[in-house]
Amino acid sequence: MDESFPSHVPFPGFEDDYDEDLDDISESELDDDADDSRARFRAATIAMENRHDKFAEPQALYDFLYEFRDAIGLVMEDSYTFLHVAIRFVKDNRDARSGNMMPLIQSIVKEHPMLLRQRDSDGVTPLYMAICTRKPLLIEAILSGCAQYPEWESAVQDSIEIPCVRQKSKTCLHIAFELAIRERVVIELIKTARDEALALQDEDGRTALHYAVDSRRPSLAAARLFIQRDDEILKKRESEGTANLVETFLDVIDKVGNSVYRHHLVTKEKKRSISLKRDIKRQTVPSVRKTSNKSEKQPITDLGRKEIGQKRPSSPTLRLQKADIRTAGSMQLIEKQEKPDERSGKQATAQEWNKILKELKLHYMRTRNAVMAVSFLYGSNMNDIELHIDLHGLPSKIEATPFLEFLSSLKFDDTLQFVSLPDIQVDFKRRSQFIPHNDTKKSGKERRDLKFFFDCLQTQGVRHIIRVDVEDSREFPHSDQAISESFHTITVEQFNWKKVDLDPRVICKLGSKATWGEVTPDLSTTCDSQIREVTLSWSGNNTILRAWSEPEGLPLLPRLRKITILVPADEEMAESPDWVSACLAEFRQRIARNALTKADSSVVVEEGESDNVSKSKGSSDIESGGRRIEIYFVQSRGKGQNPENLHTFGQPRPSVESRAGYRWLDTVYGFADILKQFWDRSVDEFRPDMRKHTGGDVVVALIDDGVDAYDSSVSANIIGGKSFAFDKMTNMLNPFYVSELGHGTVMAEAIKRVCPMVKIYPIRVNIDSSESGQSSVEARSVALAMETAINRNANIILIPWPIEVTKSSPQDKTLLEIVLLTAYNQNILLFVPSDKNEEFQSSLIFRSDEAFRIGEARDDGGAPGRSDSPPDADFIFPGREVITQHDIESPRRSSDRTLDLNSASINVNVSLAAGLAAILIYAFKFVLLKKTAGTLSIGVETVDKDDLSQLERLQRYHGMMKAFQHLGSVTESGFLKVWEALDPIVDEMKDFTVEDQELGRLSQWFSQIKYTEDR
Repeated sequence: MDESFPSHVPFPGFEDDYDEDLDDISESELDDDADDSRARFRAATIAMENRHDKFAEPQALYDFLYEFRDAIGLVMEDSYTFLHVAIRFVKDNRDARSGNMMPLIQSIVKEHPMLLRQRDSDGVTPLYMAICTRKPLLIEAILSGCAQYPEWESAVQDSIEIPCVRQKSKTCLHIAFELAIRERVVIELIKTARDEALALQDEDGRTALHYAVDSRRPSLAAARLFIQRDDEILKKRESEGTANLVETFLDVIDKVGNSVYRHHLVTKEKKRSISLKRDIKRQTVPSVRKTSNKSEKQPITDLGRKEIGQKRPSSPTLRLQKADIRTAGSMQLIEKQEKPDERSGKQATAQEWNKILKELKLHYMRTRNAVMAVSFLYGSNMNDIELHIDLHGLPSKIEATPFLEFLSSLKFDDTLQFVSLPDIQVDFKRRSQFIPHNDTKKSGKERRDLKFFFDCLQTQGVRHIIRVDVEDSREFPHSDQAISESFHTITVEQFNWKKVDLDPRVICKLGSKATWGEVTPDLSTTCDSQIREVTLSWSGNNTILRAWSEPEGLPLLPRLRKITILVPADEEMAESPDWVSACLAEFRQRIARNALTKADSSVVVEEGESDNVSKSKGSSDIESGGRRIEIYFVQSRGKGQNPENLHTFGQPRPSVESRAGYRWLDTVYGFADILKQFWDRSVDEFRPDMRKHTGGDVVVALIDDGVDAYDSSVSANIIGGKSFAFDKMTNMLNPFYVSELGHGTVMAEAIKRVCPMVKIYPIRVNIDSSESGQSSVEARSVALAMETAINRNANIILIPWPIEVTKSSPQDKTLLEIVLLTAYNQNILLFVPSDKNEEFQSSLIFRSDEAFRIGEARDDGGAPGRSDSPPDADFIFPGREVITQHDIESPRRSSDRTLDLNSASINVNVSLAAGLAAILIYAFKFVLLKKTAGTLSIGVETVDKDDLSQLERLQRYHGMMKAFQHLGSVTESGFLKVWEALDPIVDEMKDFTVEDQELGRLSQWFSQIKYTEDR
């Protein structure tokens, strides 16, 4: 619905001098002067005014655009463009509907994006003008093609950055927040804007975020998007080595010296004060006037009846009492006249602002140093508010009363950046009324020195600490109960209490209000801890490692992302280095496994907290396909040193390639999951006649030892099958729906995990073993299987085994080559493993441009046993070792069959590649179908022929190769960093609803991989 334009906001650029005589000129007269550009421009303007209600009809729109194709791209002498005229027309005419004009504006911007950079005589761009109208559809029309057309996006980005000089140099983002434009439009503006646009300041030195925190319409989603953009900028500059040299938009202060946080507090206080004065004046002054007017209107006869002469003397006390009564009555009247709905609305708005401020505050304190954080929150900090406390340098023994007086003299914010405490002992001999009796025990089992300190912090209002570092005594450490009770009401994010073999229950209960020892039924399944990082001191006892890695241990922490284990020195260890290394490796595996197990557990999320600001409230990356927990083992060198300065133990610190295999899986799984969600929600609107253009489902023909189809996780994906595998004893065909070794089932599960919507057509062949124990398939069986796949219209053929060609007959080789050529000509994608040894050399039968040869990668992205990639591999993808340690579960089998996942025959990396190709095809089909469904809203179903052509190219070898290459950079070993392209797409799709017709980065990514060369 269109919104009216507010009268209090100036709207520049609407002088009427350019069209003062238009009403006197007929459309037919102007047609005779086609060479006069101004006449053509006027003719187009009149035609637009006459036909504005018809532009929602494709034919009417086409006729107009064709008739005035020479005029709509013009820039007139007064710098007006047709976009300016169209937007002004909608603003000035009540009969003009934004929805009818939206197709016209979209078509003009698509053909002439440079018009968006054009300012009129008042310095206003079309986008700025559209925002000033406060009509969301006009703004969305200008933004709608950014994801699909790079030139369109670039023009919009430039337009966002162009300030309006006559309006205090405000940009589009400034004015959007000032006018409280609808949230969905503002979010799209922020997403489209470049980083530089977010830091632009108006004449008062204020950024768009200054206006955002002063808007009358609070938006938590917009605030989280700003936080996400800031985090991305910091990470980018950190990788470039410039993180400490350049400030981001969040560090900008205005000319008054206020950060965005301070600006909100100051303006909020001003508004509250003005509102209070206005309410009091509104309720008191009219009542006085009403009384006086009533007295004046009384007839003289009435006044004469009063006993005027009998007046009582008035005392000062009585006058004050009457004044108090009048004031109290006014305030009561204000409260009575304020409706319950208004109070609840104001309360909800205040709560929303509190959440926004809290997230801005926590993000800034996590990412900036203490000096910057103090300035952000308190400006010059005249009240000396402390954001941290470090007691290093104090005597090792201190008296309780002076220490309490010292802490009481400090003023703390309710959130501290860090607390760093040495091993100190508190002397409680000098009693104080503020020191509880149970805190006077100081040694051995009952030591509670530091609990006394944290109790003081709680008394002073501290409720959140980002990082806690505590040096505890190895001889007389604090009890687990004392540690737990120290954080009774304090939330901790990074916990580093150096007590050896700390009970995991203590960590999981930090900040919980449950009494120590109290039975909590849900503790084994849920946890509301905010801990993100934990550093633990280990004695060398493997039992403790197992306790930490139990499902009820560290994996229970929903936001945990980093674990650092402090390992004793070699001379302090009772076990051998090999045994310790094995224990640590097992710990890493158990954490990964149990963290995934906990992915289905309910997670209690504290209000205002989120791990990723682009996610909806209460979400976590558990919901997006699991979480990654970084684990470091470091060996202590002595007291007082930080883990970051210690050398790593058992495993080197991650480099750029470290744990790349796990990240590859997490990224692809996350993309598959969210696309599956969108596909399932939208499948009803994809009518069969629409899907005929995209060719139906993606079918993968799996040539293997069969697939367990009965009651398996892939049963719903199997669409039939065929077997060419004969039993050597009975000479009968073995069924395709049973996997002899379980290998085919593993391959099918891997394909489905990467592409849940895929259809699988298993073709069973005999698997033979050579004298060296290597498994392979014979050439003739493969040729027959491929021929079947071609006849079944398979889109992808997967052969996860090497093909035995050295012992094949010339006829079989020729048959295989013919079938390969047929598959190539029919644009069927073929995936095979790269050769691991010289025994088979099966890749020699495949041309370099007809099959994807996929090698195996370690968890760090390297090729196993090699310093470089296999010479015949196009790419290397995560292999069997990575999958074993990750989340692809082994198929269900009977007890008499087992599958060795560490066998060299498991080429699961090839299945991942085939699944990745399938999900990319589905993704493009989804984009195409969404566009087609979107055209139904205007009554005509249209399919872009260029998109259909691109879909065909994507399903060919060269098109899919180009798509793979655009997923990310490729390392020297051939490892493809898919997260570079897919992670931003997944993050953006999480913010979409199923009704969104534009798919942002996903559409943009496909537009960048168009393969324009014909083969």
